[in-house]
Amino acid sequence: MRSRLTLEVDCGDGAVMSAVNPLSFEDGGIEWRLRYGNPEEVRFIAASLIDSYDYLLSGHINQKEADRRLRTLRQARRAPLKMEGRDG
Repeated sequence: MRSRLTLEVDCGDGAVMSAVNPLSFEDGGIEWRLRYGNPEEVRFIAASLIDSYDYLLSGHINQKEADRRLRTLRQARRAPLKMEGRDG
């Protein structure tokens, strides 16, 4: 079964951020595709992940909001593993 490469996470107030879907590593994941596959096919997905990461590090939100969003992203990343009965 082919897993989606990313999760789109609702962070509240209309903010949506991308996180790597941990189930995507079964098929190599985005990192493998960028390194060994055809990066052209996943360029927009990779750009979305970088944009989300950069926003967490930027000065556009304060530390408290960055921490809250990071906790939200981590929780969303663990959810598919729990559904599969794996550790998160």
